Amino acid sequence: MAQIISATARLKGAGRQAPGELKRDRFLRQASELIASARGFAAEKRWDRALELAYRAGLRTAGARVAVSPVAKRRRLPSSAWEQLSLVSAADKAWAAEFSRYSRIRSRVASGLEDAPSSETVFAVLELAARFLDATVSDGEFDDLAA
Repeated sequence: MAQIISATARLKGAGRQAPGELKRDRFLRQASELIASARGFAAEKRWDRALELAYRAGLRTAGARVAVSPVAKRRRLPSSAWEQLSLVSAADKAWAAEFSRYSRIRSRVASGLEDAPSSETVFAVLELAARFLDATVSDGEFDDLAA
Protein backbone atom coordinates (compact mmCIF):
# COMPACT_ATOMS: atom_id res chain seq x y z
CA MET A 1 0.00 0.00 0.00
CA ALA A 2 1.32 3.44 -0.90
CA GLN A 3 2.11 5.88 1.85
CA ILE A 4 0.89 9.46 1.50
CA ILE A 5 2.97 12.14 3.16
CA SER A 6 1.82 15.72 3.36
CA ALA A 7 4.01 18.24 1.56
CA THR A 8 4.02 20.39 4.69
CA ALA A 9 5.00 17.58 7.08
CA ARG A 10 8.67 18.12 6.33
CA LEU A 11 8.50 21.82 7.11
CA LYS A 12 6.75 21.57 10.48
CA GLY A 13 10.03 21.14 12.31
CA ALA A 14 12.04 23.54 10.16
CA GLY A 15 13.79 26.19 12.20
CA ARG A 16 13.05 24.49 15.50
CA GLN A 17 15.58 23.19 17.96
CA ALA A 18 15.69 19.59 19.08
CA PRO A 19 14.46 19.01 22.65
CA GLY A 20 18.02 18.35 23.84
CA GLU A 21 19.17 21.67 22.41
CA LEU A 22 16.31 23.54 24.09
CA LYS A 23 17.19 21.94 27.40
CA ARG A 24 20.89 22.73 26.86
CA ASP A 25 20.17 26.39 26.16
CA ARG A 26 17.92 26.70 29.21
CA PHE A 27 20.53 25.06 31.45
CA LEU A 28 23.31 27.31 30.11
CA ARG A 29 21.21 30.42 30.68
CA GLN A 30 20.48 29.30 34.25
CA ALA A 31 24.15 28.50 34.87
CA SER A 32 25.17 31.97 33.77
CA GLU A 33 22.59 33.58 36.07
CA LEU A 34 23.68 31.38 38.98
CA ILE A 35 27.33 32.36 38.52
CA ALA A 36 26.38 36.05 38.52
CA SER A 37 24.36 35.56 41.71
CA ALA A 38 27.17 33.56 43.33
CA ARG A 39 29.60 36.39 42.60
CA GLY A 40 27.21 38.82 44.28
CA PHE A 41 26.98 36.66 47.40
CA ALA A 42 30.76 36.25 47.45
CA ALA A 43 31.14 40.03 47.30
CA GLU A 44 28.85 40.22 50.35
CA LYS A 45 30.95 37.50 52.06
CA ARG A 46 27.94 35.20 52.21
CA TRP A 47 30.10 32.17 51.55
CA ASP A 48 27.41 29.52 52.09
CA ARG A 49 25.07 31.01 49.46
CA ALA A 50 27.92 31.70 47.05
CA LEU A 51 29.10 28.09 47.31
CA GLU A 52 25.61 26.70 46.75
CA LEU A 53 24.93 28.84 43.68
CA ALA A 54 28.35 28.23 42.14
CA TYR A 55 27.91 24.48 42.61
CA ARG A 56 24.43 24.63 41.08
CA ALA A 57 25.90 26.49 38.10
CA GLY A 58 28.23 23.54 37.61
CA LEU A 59 25.28 21.15 37.83
CA ARG A 60 23.32 23.13 35.21
CA THR A 61 26.32 23.15 32.89
CA ALA A 62 26.72 19.40 33.36
CA GLY A 63 23.04 19.01 32.52
CA ALA A 64 23.55 21.03 29.35
CA ARG A 65 26.38 18.78 28.23
CA VAL A 66 24.47 15.60 29.01
CA ALA A 67 21.29 16.89 27.30
CA VAL A 68 22.91 17.05 23.86
CA SER A 69 24.95 13.86 24.19
CA PRO A 70 24.00 10.27 23.36
CA VAL A 71 24.04 9.64 27.12
CA ALA A 72 20.73 11.51 27.41
CA LYS A 73 19.02 8.81 25.35
CA ARG A 74 20.10 5.96 27.62
CA ARG A 75 17.39 4.16 29.51
CA ARG A 76 19.20 3.70 32.80
CA LEU A 77 21.25 6.65 33.88
CA PRO A 78 23.05 7.10 37.16
CA SER A 79 21.19 9.46 39.50
CA SER A 80 24.27 11.63 40.09
CA ALA A 81 24.77 14.44 37.58
CA TRP A 82 28.53 13.98 37.88
CA GLU A 83 28.27 10.26 37.11
CA GLN A 84 26.11 11.05 34.08
CA LEU A 85 28.60 13.68 32.92
CA SER A 86 31.49 11.24 33.24
CA LEU A 87 29.76 8.99 30.68
CA VAL A 88 29.79 11.72 28.00
CA SER A 89 33.54 11.82 27.25
CA ALA A 90 36.98 11.56 28.83
CA ALA A 91 37.16 15.34 29.17
CA ASP A 92 33.75 15.41 30.82
CA LYS A 93 34.91 12.71 33.20
CA ALA A 94 37.70 15.07 34.26
CA TRP A 95 35.20 17.90 34.82
CA ALA A 96 33.03 15.54 36.87
CA ALA A 97 36.01 14.55 39.02
CA GLU A 98 36.83 18.22 39.66
CA PHE A 99 33.30 19.05 40.81
CA SER A 100 32.89 15.84 42.79
CA ARG A 101 35.66 17.02 45.10
CA TYR A 102 33.32 19.75 46.35
CA SER A 103 30.19 17.63 46.69
CA ARG A 104 30.78 16.72 50.33
CA ILE A 105 31.48 20.26 51.56
CA ARG A 106 28.48 21.58 49.63
CA SER A 107 26.26 18.94 51.22
CA ARG A 108 27.59 19.59 54.73
CA VAL A 109 27.10 23.35 54.43
CA ALA A 110 23.61 22.96 52.93
CA SER A 111 22.53 20.62 55.73
CA GLY A 112 23.95 22.87 58.45
CA LEU A 113 26.66 20.45 59.56
CA GLU A 114 29.24 23.12 58.73
CA ASP A 115 28.68 26.81 59.24
CA ALA A 116 30.37 28.29 56.22
CA PRO A 117 33.01 27.22 53.74
CA SER A 118 36.27 29.12 53.48
CA SER A 119 36.48 31.94 50.99
CA GLU A 120 39.21 29.97 49.19
CA THR A 121 36.84 27.04 48.68
CA VAL A 122 34.07 29.31 47.43
CA PHE A 123 36.35 31.08 44.97
CA ALA A 124 37.72 27.73 43.76
CA VAL A 125 34.21 26.41 43.03
CA LEU A 126 33.15 29.71 41.48
CA GLU A 127 36.20 29.78 39.23
CA LEU A 128 35.69 26.12 38.28
CA ALA A 129 32.02 26.70 37.43
CA ALA A 130 32.88 29.76 35.33
CA ARG A 131 35.61 27.86 33.42
CA PHE A 132 33.24 24.93 32.87
CA LEU A 133 30.51 27.20 31.53
CA ASP A 134 32.98 29.09 29.30
CA ALA A 135 34.38 25.84 27.91
CA THR A 136 30.88 24.55 27.24
CA VAL A 137 29.67 27.70 25.51
CA SER A 138 32.84 28.18 23.43
CA ASP A 139 33.23 24.54 22.42
CA GLY A 140 30.24 23.22 20.51
CA GLU A 141 31.69 19.72 20.56
CA PHE A 142 32.42 19.83 24.30
CA ASP A 143 35.60 17.88 23.82
CA ASP A 144 38.30 19.69 25.74
CA LEU A 145 38.93 20.41 29.37
CA ALA A 146 39.94 24.04 29.74
CA ALA A 147 42.22 23.52 32.70
